[in-house]
Amino acid sequence: MDKKTLNYIFDERKAAEAAAFLLSLNNSRLPYLKLIKLLYISDRISLSEYHSSITTDAYVSMKLGPVTSGILDRIKHSADYSDKGPWNSIIRTDGYDVSLKHDFVPCFLSEEEMDVLRYVNNRYGKYEKFDLAELTHMFPEWQDPGNSSIPIQIEDILFATIDDDEKRNQAAEDIMLSAHLHNISYRDM
Repeated sequence: MDKKTLNYIFDERKAAEAAAFLLSLNNSRLPYLKLIKLLYISDRISLSEYHSSITTDAYVSMKLGPVTSGILDRIKHSADYSDKGPWNSIIRTDGYDVSLKHDFVPCFLSEEEMDVLRYVNNRYGKYEKFDLAELTHMFPEWQDPGNSSIPIQIEDILFATIDDDEKRNQAAEDIMLSAHLHNISYRDM
């Protein structure tokens, strides 16, 4: 695969809906570490299988494994964001837990994306948060960052999840197009 940098522009609305959808599958409340692990695994599968990101987030390796960076920021610094913003309008941070403020109807998630989120919740939702952290330490794209963080590129996820060079190149091309179209469609709204 040629060296490219694949990035989405973070769409807080879509990320909030993905988190809210997972919360709705879990009695509207989860430890935030478990939520960001489930979202990372969901994006990892979606990037590999469907060549698109559900959350549009960036990823980093942290001591407890890979995480969705922008979502972690929204959780840890929710007071710094507007209560009317997409994240804080539907999700509440309460210590180490996050919960839904109210019922919601997904507007920005496709059926395919909701299927991936359901699959990940059914397969990995039974794990405790620290067990999920241990599980994600086994992902090849994770690097031990010590006491800091290391960015994980989408290309790193593709190398870790797709063995065939031709399929990996096609995935990268599809993701570039998806990221470009995502940026155009949401910027013009």
